[in-house]
Amino acid sequence: MPDIRTRSRQARGTVTAGVVLAVAAGLLTAAPIAHAMSGAPAAAGDQAFAARLRIGEGDTMRACSGALVQQQWLLTATSCFAPAPGAVVKPGKPVLKSSATVGKQTLDVVEVVPRDDRDVAMVRLAEPVTAVKPVVLAADAPTAGETLLGSGFGRTATEWVPDQLHTGDFRVDSVAGTTVALTGQDGVSVCKGDAGGPALRRKGAEVELTAVHSLSWQGGCFGETETRTGAVDARVDGLTDWVKDVRNRDRNYSADIDGDGKADLVVLRTNGDIVVHRNQGDTFAPGQVMSGGWDLFVTWKDLGRLYFADVDGDGKADMIVHTKDGNIAVRTNHGTYFDQGKQWSSGWDRFIDGSDLGRLYFADVDGDRKADMIVHTKDGNIAVRTNHGTYWDQGKQWSSGWDLFVTWKDLGRLYFADVDGDGKADMIVHTKDGNIAVRTNHGTYWDQGKQWSSGWDRFIDGTGLGVLEFGDATGDGKADLFVLTKDGKVAVRANHGTYWDQGKVMITL
Repeated sequence: MPDIRTRSRQARGTVTAGVVLAVAAGLLTAAPIAHAMSGAPAAAGDQAFAARLRIGEGDTMRACSGALVQQQWLLTATSCFAPAPGAVVKPGKPVLKSSATVGKQTLDVVEVVPRDDRDVAMVRLAEPVTAVKPVVLAADAPTAGETLLGSGFGRTATEWVPDQLHTGDFRVDSVAGTTVALTGQDGVSVCKGDAGGPALRRKGAEVELTAVHSLSWQGGCFGETETRTGAVDARVDGLTDWVKDVRNRDRNYSADIDGDGKADLVVLRTNGDIVVHRNQGDTFAPGQVMSGGWDLFVTWKDLGRLYFADVDGDGKADMIVHTKDGNIAVRTNHGTYFDQGKQWSSGWDRFIDGSDLGRLYFADVDGDRKADMIVHTKDGNIAVRTNHGTYWDQGKQWSSGWDLFVTWKDLGRLYFADVDGDGKADMIVHTKDGNIAVRTNHGTYWDQGKQWSSGWDRFIDGTGLGVLEFGDATGDGKADLFVLTKDGKVAVRANHGTYWDQGKVMITL
């Protein structure tokens, strides 16, 4: 069976390539089509989650199809992004300049995350697509004899470059562990440009994503003499958890990057980009890339980790780079970029993720507007090292008994932020029973604290429902509660002096 994912056709100034229906703008329909998909055009407005991908530029440009499965992510075929036929596709930024059109939005593709066991990849768009509802992944495998609805933007029986989505019915012939063999019905076939396009199961008036196109005989496609309409798709049923995992690998921070007194949302993406979503009061703005090349700082297991805090006291959060060799450098915020930085401290190689000697935090503890270093050791002690402009001093002991809060796997975790608005960072204690207490900063110690909130037992380390952050989103000087859930929503719960309110969603990533 021919691999149709990497062929190209130079015609009328446009190159088309890929396995299945991938070159025309349009939408899906759940109605059976009895033509080649090759197929008939989809009805306007149907299956708006279908995506048209363009990969490469000029005479070597090729096309594929895909489906929106999260607001900022497509599911498609990995092979669409191979720089050459059969080449390995590495995770990260695509080798070739790529874009995708979903609904009325055309956005750059900024990251490809391949599966290692099948021809399937998650593809990140530069910005969320908020006007289109993502398609749901099927939970159950396809079965022999079942009919699936295939879709794509590729060639038809009569057109090289159609201008809308086409669809057609496919019978399931057999099912393997990661693939499904199909035969197009009534002359329907998967054509060049359809690679990565969806194979859908009808569920009443809805559809669910069962597979994506990978290989095809291309019978009946324009320019082909083959008559067989068989195809092999890559299964995606049961991959919902993987899709969520990919979407949630980013690191999220709250920090005032632009110096307006309100905490912005900072995202360290897995492709290494640092993206700032500026706080606009009721929403976070679309993201702007402020730096790149930090992909080995996402997991905290490679080169190190990053923090964001105002180290120089100018009101704008700087980037603190903590490398696995133990060095800590401060890269000063210059409004639209962070500079190359200066060395501030060393010897912290065993304090990166809390699994060894301890963990570090950065916050203004003494109220001089400059972030101090908070050292939390595995013996449970917490010391504050004061910021002296170019270094942090040797510090003083502030608290003890926190040994089961270092790894985030025992009793809970700690945060440091100014909750009461006096300019000095308080200690926030988040226990595994879901309670959150605030221990007020009294200049040389944090007190015994008061209960502020409950029900957060599945938000400690990101393995449950999501994670929490604390920062002043409203600009009143008091830290609010940021709730980042695994569905991509970021909500801010405003600080009311003794509690955080029910909040509002400010962005969906």
